[in-house]
This record gives sequence, C-alpha cells and structure tokens, in this order.
Amino acid sequence: MKILQVYRSEPNDDVKKLVSILNRDRDADEFKLYVEKPDYDALLQKIFANDKTVCWW
Repeated sequence: MKILQVYRSEPNDDVKKLVSILNRDRDADEFKLYVEKPDYDALLQKIFANDKTVCWW
C-alpha cells in the first residue's frame, strides 16, 4: 500500500512520530504545502498515485 503524507506546516516531533508509525510497512511519499510556492499539479498527481492520503495541519 502506498501512502502520501501532506504537511500544511512543518511537522513537530509528535507528528513525525505518528507519521513514522503510519508509514511502517508502506511505500511512503510526502508533500510540503508550507514551502513558498507549492506545485499543486504535482500534489494532484501524488494523490492519485497513492492509495491513501493523510493531511497534517
């Protein structure tokens, strides 16, 4: 199963720990919305390329 982690802000230690648990035994990818100019076309492609998407605020 492939999973995509989407971050609205820089992840803190708690989020990093939860992400590592969710990513266990999965093919994981990530997308950072908090960068200056996120590539929304790439985000859309990643959403459809993965089985599951988790958004972190």
